[in-house]
Amino acid sequence: MEEDVFPRPAVAGVLQKEFIEARLHNDGGPKKDDTRARQKEMAGSFATPVYVVVDPKTGATLRQRAGYTGESTFVEFLRGKALE
Repeated sequence: MEEDVFPRPAVAGVLQKEFIEARLHNDGGPKKDDTRARQKEMAGSFATPVYVVVDPKTGATLRQRAGYTGESTFVEFLRGKALE
């Protein structure tokens, strides 16, 4: 997703204009257990990748999605449209 979908203009445009992006990498390093615990707390899952949209004012999870998806489906997810 980071190399294939995120850079595409439709996705990049939404991310840049409508979101503050934060990434939690859980694939190694000295704090791997801490980052995996944070992922479980935020997403309720250890799935990789998992995407979570959080309300910046309340910290509430608005929506989440696990796994690879194509450009148009990911844009719909970002914008909160119903996914099929």
